[in-house]
Amino acid sequence: MDFIAFELLICQHLSFFINKPPTPNFPTMLPKITASLLVLCCTFTLTVSQAQDLDIPGLEDVTSPAPAAAETPGTATRGKASLWDMVVAGGPMMIVLGAMSAAVIGMFFFGMIDIQKKNFAPDHLVNALRQDMENADLESAVAKLQPGANCLSSVMSAAFNHLGERGFHAVETEKQDLADLMGAASRKFNRGRARMINYFSVIAQAGPMLGLLGTVAGMILAFQTLSSSGGGDPSAFAGDISMALVTTAGGLLVALPAIFCYFIMRDRLQSMVALTDESADELMAHLRRALAAYHQEQAQ
Repeated sequence: MDFIAFELLICQHLSFFINKPPTPNFPTMLPKITASLLVLCCTFTLTVSQAQDLDIPGLEDVTSPAPAAAETPGTATRGKASLWDMVVAGGPMMIVLGAMSAAVIGMFFFGMIDIQKKNFAPDHLVNALRQDMENADLESAVAKLQPGANCLSSVMSAAFNHLGERGFHAVETEKQDLADLMGAASRKFNRGRARMINYFSVIAQAGPMLGLLGTVAGMILAFQTLSSSGGGDPSAFAGDISMALVTTAGGLLVALPAIFCYFIMRDRLQSMVALTDESADELMAHLRRALAAYHQEQAQ
């Protein structure tokens, strides 16, 4: 089918719609209109595909590909580099950045597993201690504590040791001393976790600096190569430029997740510590009420 037949077919379909008297029943015409449009589209597609195969004089001379240039020995072949090729182009600095990235991933999963409610203020321990505090039974409460196993046990153990030395009156007369001892016990229990979270901040700040160091090293090597080769072949120092750019990107890719992990872990630890403090204050309040009721009964 050539272009003339295509034009005749278009005119035939157009004359069908022009000569057709208007009808108010448009839904009955919809299948015919759709079929006509499909025929026109198929005809146009076939015509264009056949037109692409036409032999135009002189076209081969214009569009013939140029002969491939001979590859210069020692230069890289053009093409898209894989991810591993870019990592290798970054040089030894990528090994350090890779180790930092692995450290971020490992610390994040360890923190998600370690910073949980069961390691700070488990519900079964809170309920058991609440019953003992309502009865002012310190011996039973001390027997339930497991210092080092969870934060609440460490905090309440410090408070009970002080009460054992100073007596029950210290609950009312030495509130600030008790609060300081309980806070110190909480900080001691979470010292390692806070240190781990600070490592996220260190990596987030050191990652871009190491990437910048790799960038400077790559630029120095590029200028050295440029001075030795005379600048005739840009591909001679392309590897050094790749090292300069890849290390910068690697440093940013390490720093960005580390920043998010730092804030996530910090907020998670703060919420668990706040939960422990609230549980400890609640238990001490139950003990004060129990002691006040006991003294009131003794006075009567």
